[in-house]
Amino acid sequence: MSEGMNRRRFLTVLGVTGGGAAALGACGVGAEPAQKLIPYLVQPDEQVPGMATLYATTCRECAAGCGLHAKVREGRVIKLEGNPESPVNRGRLCARGQAGLQGVYNPDRVTDPLARNAQGVLEKISWDDALKQLGAKVKAAGGKGIVFVTGLEAGSFGDLVDEWTHAVGGKHVTYEPFAFEALREGNRLAFGTGAIPSYDMANAKYILSFGADFLDTWLSPVGYQQAFAQAHGFDGRRDGAMAKFVFVGPRMSLTAMNADEWVAAAPGTEGLLALALAEVIVRERLGAAVDTGRVQALLARHTPQAVAGAVGIDAAVIERLAREFAKSKAGLAVAGGMAAHYPNGAEIVAAVNILNHVAGAIGKTVVFGPNQSLETASPFKQMADVVTDMQAGKVSVLLVHGANPGHSLGGAFWQAWAKVGYKVSFSSYLDESASGADLVLPDLHPLEQWNDSRPRAGVFALQQPVMQQVFPNTRQTGDVLLTLTGKSDTFKDYLQGRWKTVHARYGRGKPFAEFWTDSVQHGGVYGDVPAQAVRLGPDAAGIMAGAPAEPAFDGAAGDPVLVAFPSMALYDGRGANKSWLQELPDPVSKIAWHAWVEVHPDTAAKWSVTDGDFLVLQSPHGSVRAPVAVTLGIRPDVLAIPTGQGHTAYGRYARDRSFNAFDLLSAGANAYGGRTFAVRVSAHTTGEHRFLATSSGDPRGLGGGEEIIRVLPLAEAAHLAPGEHPGEHEEFPAYAAPAVAAWEKAQHERAWLGDYAGTHPRWGMAIDLAKCTGCSACVTACYAENNLATVGEELFQRHRQMSWMRIERYWRGGEHGEPVRGVVSPMLCQQCELAPCEPVCPVFAAYHTPDGLNAQVYNRCVGTRYCANNCAYKVRYFNWYNFAEVGGEYEAWPSPLDWQLNPDVTVREKGVMEKCTFCVQRIRGAQHQARLGDRPVQDGDITPACAQSCPSDAIVFGDLHDKTSRVAQLSEDPRGYHVFEALNTKPAITYLARVVHETEA
Repeated sequence: MSEGMNRRRFLTVLGVTGGGAAALGACGVGAEPAQKLIPYLVQPDEQVPGMATLYATTCRECAAGCGLHAKVREGRVIKLEGNPESPVNRGRLCARGQAGLQGVYNPDRVTDPLARNAQGVLEKISWDDALKQLGAKVKAAGGKGIVFVTGLEAGSFGDLVDEWTHAVGGKHVTYEPFAFEALREGNRLAFGTGAIPSYDMANAKYILSFGADFLDTWLSPVGYQQAFAQAHGFDGRRDGAMAKFVFVGPRMSLTAMNADEWVAAAPGTEGLLALALAEVIVRERLGAAVDTGRVQALLARHTPQAVAGAVGIDAAVIERLAREFAKSKAGLAVAGGMAAHYPNGAEIVAAVNILNHVAGAIGKTVVFGPNQSLETASPFKQMADVVTDMQAGKVSVLLVHGANPGHSLGGAFWQAWAKVGYKVSFSSYLDESASGADLVLPDLHPLEQWNDSRPRAGVFALQQPVMQQVFPNTRQTGDVLLTLTGKSDTFKDYLQGRWKTVHARYGRGKPFAEFWTDSVQHGGVYGDVPAQAVRLGPDAAGIMAGAPAEPAFDGAAGDPVLVAFPSMALYDGRGANKSWLQELPDPVSKIAWHAWVEVHPDTAAKWSVTDGDFLVLQSPHGSVRAPVAVTLGIRPDVLAIPTGQGHTAYGRYARDRSFNAFDLLSAGANAYGGRTFAVRVSAHTTGEHRFLATSSGDPRGLGGGEEIIRVLPLAEAAHLAPGEHPGEHEEFPAYAAPAVAAWEKAQHERAWLGDYAGTHPRWGMAIDLAKCTGCSACVTACYAENNLATVGEELFQRHRQMSWMRIERYWRGGEHGEPVRGVVSPMLCQQCELAPCEPVCPVFAAYHTPDGLNAQVYNRCVGTRYCANNCAYKVRYFNWYNFAEVGGEYEAWPSPLDWQLNPDVTVREKGVMEKCTFCVQRIRGAQHQARLGDRPVQDGDITPACAQSCPSDAIVFGDLHDKTSRVAQLSEDPRGYHVFEALNTKPAITYLARVVHETEA
């Protein structure tokens, strides 16, 4: 060997105690530079080697502002969980929030300031030179033509940007591609206020959504998932008082897939349907005591018979929905989703507000006062005006932070971009806007910086640095702005100064230092805001009296309408540089790593296309090439595409992948100041084809899944008696039952960590399909907790993904006029008592633990894959490649992405089988803690990552032998069943059947 380790150096390193870190390079035989090795003889108070520390902070992956607990081990954050104290998300977290961890460790982060040289290439410069350049350009502008574009910053940083731009004579514009302008303007039309109220979904008895995807991307999805599960989740003790949910819209989204009834209304006619429902309620005196005579006269044009043809449903259905909604006495109608941002989107929202008003929902399930911060975002028109000024040469200095207009605004923006004198980006990544800038000043990631936000009235959420910055030569943008103003204060000083106002309001006599420390520890300050009364304004009368009319979409009249909807994982594209989100299958299409166009089977047959065939979609604003995904969940006259893909920059996971949906949309503002996300397109086949990268749990056809997902009508479920199990299958003949029971008892006779119960526990899980929405937060949590490798598009396309947990989706109905329904179910290792995988393993790598787990010994496994072949649930995964190989073709953790790895879980090598173990590292950790405390493990002490993240509390874990545990009680629920029960594998996971309201004839 040409290189080796010097013996003296080896013994020196070996002698270091504790958790001290030693950076070991290639050591030659000759002289070495002197180094200091500092052991953890006395570790910091907040760091105990081997023990995790939780830091409270705030998620910034979208505008919802969920509270976070960052789990830190030896100085690096390894997991993000929800903060139970935050009223926004109450301890739960979505997939995008968890993937924020990959943002701080992204291998394509900008590590130093960059400036464009004479050859037009970005090269590294010092911070001093960068600040001198920026200061000179701002000074030369003379207070004219300076524009600062940021994402939504409802907090101290936004205040600082306002102050800075005011001081230099500039303008601050917040740009959120999804700013819900239709919702804000629709509220103004109805009630005279552009505020976004709080929707009390948890206490609603009937929910009507007019295109608002509140389980996907609408406002605050985690909070609304929790509330929806409370309202729509079945509980037999309520004697069937489960809220009914009806979704109105041309496409079946994740939210629509959870509905009891999907009304496939024509695009843009949702407002007509809402007014028709209101007309029935007022005419039949079913709602609140309002000015019925005047309102009825105004609504006279919108009878069910008058609008049924335009909407595309029967008048009788409209009348039935109206009566159901009104008679519930606690109805809630919501609208304003981004996929329903039509040219008449504001009028649709206003019509839905009128429906809420006549049904008596205002002040009950629709509460103004605790309003969302998105009401403070600039409307899209302001950003469109900035582009116009850029095109006219009126912008001399453009600064961009927390936004990427280069991706979402298309060609018109880039033409205007070239006419701006000086462009500055504060991006942490070389996205499209940063790649075209003259100066790039890399910001800190939200997990590395101090900041705050106000996601809704009364909630003051704090951010704190949960670890030292990954790249030392990056700086927080707030510090940069303060330096440019000549101040010596840091942004933390500025933040604390702003928080003295909060202290004056909520301090309760505490000294500021104590109040600040307490606020940081809890993740912020959470106060209550009183409700505000609203009333219908004069513009509402015009909405009610207007003649029914369909919206005028851009494009030729005979062409189908294309709807661009926000991707649940990638959102507007900001999540595309995270491999966890790229590899997360869309919950409806089950496609990952690329975009697609959804086409109804009838339309596909007419065009002679099938899954994977390419279409060229041409709108008046641009064109794209998109592979077809045939689905029943869309109207025949509508097409749909997701946003988020199509980046030309933004790192290795996002660049040159699929197409950009924004290219088909107009970059101009519509009548209410927003952006229209629907347009008419022509479609042409190309003869090209590709295989769709779909999840292995994706049955593309109709039917199936009856043995996997069981659905009960509400009337049947509500009358199930305790102990009754309609789905139960007789597993053993009577003569064998005593012997099997004795064998099962023998399996759990001795406890090795405290003999409190006399037997080992048997760990089990209950999954309530009446609450599970298919949001896939559990899937990403499993990736984060268990060091699962992302395999990339090529291997994903070949069904070689390593996900230990998948969400299976099946279609029901759709034939002979039956309504279409999508049903979902999480599928993971069932931890079978009679596991078929174990007896076939020739090296005993798959074995049964005394506490009922199907364990996997990676060091024994030789990769025969017999266990996978024998598994009926297909939940064992084979490592085809060494995904930890540095520089390898399928490297899953390029540095510093490997910092995210959980040190409690081994990283598996190629050639072994791997699977879910109910997060056994968490089980053993809780058992050890209980043993140190000389107590038994209590119910609730152990929560696997999937259950901890689940926004709807659909997953419950515990000891099946403890009959007082929640999981044991749920396993005896009359709705309970086991998947493939006839196989007699005796799974430890009990599924509770989904419960639905049956559609009335």
